[in-house]
Amino acid sequence: MNIKAELVQRVSKNGNPYVAIEVSLTNNIKKLVFLTQAELELLKLTTNSK
Repeated sequence: MNIKAELVQRVSKNGNPYVAIEVSLTNNIKKLVFLTQAELELLKLTTNSK
């Protein structure tokens, strides 16, 4: 099974920036997965090394 996901940068309603993974479940349904700071750093490490 392949699932489309991308790292997105957004701004909350309060004006605070955040980073999340946006998973496309269907063409019309998307789910935001919020990352802890440690998860974000691990993701940066793995993507920068490629």
